[in-house]
Amino acid sequence: MSSRNNLPPTAAPPAESAPETASTGIMGRFRNYFLTGLVVAGPVAITFYLTWWFVTWVDGLVRPFVPIAYRPETYLPFGLPGSGLIVAVFALTMLGFLTANLIGRTLVDLGESLLGRIPAVRAIYRGLKQVFETLFSGQGSSFRRVGLVEFPSPGMWSIVLISQAPSADVSRSLPGEEDHISVFLP
Repeated sequence: MSSRNNLPPTAAPPAESAPETASTGIMGRFRNYFLTGLVVAGPVAITFYLTWWFVTWVDGLVRPFVPIAYRPETYLPFGLPGSGLIVAVFALTMLGFLTANLIGRTLVDLGESLLGRIPAVRAIYRGLKQVFETLFSGQGSSFRRVGLVEFPSPGMWSIVLISQAPSADVSRSLPGEEDHISVFLP
């Protein structure tokens, strides 16, 4: 009647000792509290800093175009941060409104044809236009997947960003019955 540990059958085996927790002194606790505070406050502080930087940057760009009579600091004893950002949002919205009609579209087409004639600017403009159209398209799945396209020559493959299905006009002009997708090749 011997057990593995040569203990009587009624005796319980010895409990395994729990790992000792590192005893942290006052400096260890101070360090842990400091790092915890840093992890909590760091992202918040950086977010506020980047937001403040962006608002003041836009204000600095837009404010020279606003007449002094319309600036808030003319009537208030202090500057009002963000007023330039409000003017920029309003101006971009009005630009979008004006280009959405026939005259605006005609002017945009004229500007694009002028940019299309300048060799260095043409490539930059077309690439940026494709990126913006894809990012701000109605479908939120743009650029979420990647793929491979055999380009620029047979046997060479390029990584592409899958954007969306081609428009109806493009789909009708494509050969074959298989499905097609639109991609962005940087």
